[in-house]
Amino acid sequence: MTVALTGNYVNFGVFALYEDKALENALQVALQLILSVGLEDVLSFPKLSRHYFSFLDVLFRNHLPFVAAKDTGTFMNLMNVLHEGLQALDPPMSTHCASAIDYLASYLFINRDKDWQSLHMLQAHVAQDPSLLPKLTQTLFTQLLFGPYSNHWSVTRPMLSLMMADESSFTSYRQHLISTQSPENQQKLNEAFTKLLADVARNLEPTNRD
Repeated sequence: MTVALTGNYVNFGVFALYEDKALENALQVALQLILSVGLEDVLSFPKLSRHYFSFLDVLFRNHLPFVAAKDTGTFMNLMNVLHEGLQALDPPMSTHCASAIDYLASYLFINRDKDWQSLHMLQAHVAQDPSLLPKLTQTLFTQLLFGPYSNHWSVTRPMLSLMMADESSFTSYRQHLISTQSPENQQKLNEAFTKLLADVARNLEPTNRD
């Protein structure tokens, strides 16, 4: 299914144009299969987990309106899966999860002023759990600062998009992290954050991300 969705074989827009439910039905069946497998089982089998999270990456990249149309329970289940996968030691797995989170946060930020049904549904889902974006932000910074990952660049890719989508999450984490340091290190850490953000503009252009 992942290969079919990423192979550029079909212009998926024609399905909506002609009100053809074939794509939606295929995505629904694939999502049901994904959610029928327990997360513990997924994480126990590396080959399964890589295909599992690869599909979620594609789903969030190209079919967010489909994800938005699911009920809040299903959406939160998917976000929990991505959060757990983000903390996995397997680089491909955590990279796929980070990518999916980045697509979500970017969609929320870039289209924040649009009057789209899919955007409103996603915003409603996120509003049901105010801790969702702060939790993801905290996990990303924890991985960057303390994680042993060889794919730091990929895992922290959503950092800017999350900051843009929910600035208060970053501010809260920054204050929390500084408060946990010794007095002599608090000023140094605060200066490091200030330097980090010195040239950051309020956009998600590639140069700004880097």
